[in-house]
Amino acid sequence: MENDSVRTSGGSTLVDMWIDGKLRAISVSADAIDAFLHLTRERSAALTDDDRREFVRTHLTLVVDAAAKRLRSTGADADAVTIERGDLGLRAAPQPAERDGERRSGDRRRGERRKLNLGPPTSGERRRND
Repeated sequence: MENDSVRTSGGSTLVDMWIDGKLRAISVSADAIDAFLHLTRERSAALTDDDRREFVRTHLTLVVDAAAKRLRSTGADADAVTIERGDLGLRAAPQPAERDGERRSGDRRRGERRKLNLGPPTSGERRRND
């Protein structure tokens, strides 16, 4: 997608896309992005316009699905669609307690991986003698 296709205006991120055979202006509110990402007020305030544009760029299928759903519920003749809080769907909330420690529950290796000391080579082998 081109750099100028996704832009911000105030508290919304705008993108123009073809949906159902018509060019439509899709506006994704900052609240919709914050709700999808489960952001607190502090982290929400830290998100820049560039971060919001990048979110829309990387989640275009999610945005298109939400816009198409909104069009079906309001009317397919609209030229502009606004995606508000809750329209993007739900994403599982991050679990910080699970991320803090070791990820593995146990050692995946079952036994000792080192080879046993086999002693000196037999007379037919071409290895060097120590």
